[in-house]
Amino acid sequence: MKMKRFSQYIAILLAAVLLTTFSACSDDNDSSGKLNNKCIKRTLGPNVVGNEIYLVYAMAMPYGSGRLESCTVTASIAGAPGTWMEHNSYHTNSSGIDVPVPVGNPSVNDGATTTVTFKVDTCAATLRYYYVIPEEARGREVSFTFTAKAADGETISHSMGPYKICKQYMKRDITLSKSICYISIEDMAAYTLAEAQNIPDKIDLCYLWRNKKSQGVEFGHTFAAPVADKEWLDNLTVPATMTRNVYMRKEWGIIDGHLTDEPDYGTYIDDLDFETIQLQGMPNYCINMKEKGGMWIETADGKYRAYLYINSLKSISGGVISIKRYNMY
Repeated sequence: MKMKRFSQYIAILLAAVLLTTFSACSDDNDSSGKLNNKCIKRTLGPNVVGNEIYLVYAMAMPYGSGRLESCTVTASIAGAPGTWMEHNSYHTNSSGIDVPVPVGNPSVNDGATTTVTFKVDTCAATLRYYYVIPEEARGREVSFTFTAKAADGETISHSMGPYKICKQYMKRDITLSKSICYISIEDMAAYTLAEAQNIPDKIDLCYLWRNKKSQGVEFGHTFAAPVADKEWLDNLTVPATMTRNVYMRKEWGIIDGHLTDEPDYGTYIDDLDFETIQLQGMPNYCINMKEKGGMWIETADGKYRAYLYINSLKSISGGVISIKRYNMY
């Protein structure tokens, strides 16, 4: 599991470094003129389609030497709708809170390029850029070129990346209930019996809840393949047309930062985890599942591997799950 942690205070220092350092550097991204710039990536973990890559770009020139005119960023692959750059710069107040200060007009997207035009006379700014990863980038790499332009025409650029975009798919907040209990890994969705009967070749898991404590069995919230032993399906209606099988393994303690709104522990399931995990020979059921637990799953045909995270469970039947899926072929 990839564990990625870094100090967030770097972003706070970024603007200060630029405001105090104006001499030319050997870095290819620096110029021999008065403009200087730096950039950092603030998002953690693997880059998943539909999520954001969040970068912070700072630009500055010595006080009294001129003013900034515009800031642009061009992605090697155009971002999905929702890609934008803030037209606010920020300062941190005495309480440690970031306070926005409008410095430009709202950003404008033109293909793969996003632009903010400054509307105030300023020689320094730090702008935040949010790139929504598009489907076109799945399994590819994306890079970014930031460019600051001064009113006198001087420009300076800074390149970021390339960043690998995951092949995995993700779906959050799938509701389960006593009736919505037939799960498709391919669709990353849960269905009622009436719905599932129309797509039996897509149903990989059945969900049910049973209280068997009086019989000495911690059955509880259970997930099982449609072809699992009837002991684990416990009178749940499973049509004979549902014949798919899976390998399953319980997992505790993996709170994937993408699948939950829990505090970010810097833990993420990456493509490499799906590629290397071994599930052959595992059972086709998991009983007595708990909140914040999960299951590794591989379909018996080898087409999909998945991680199913349990966001919440009721004290009776029902709950919310999220899924990451990886296509093996």
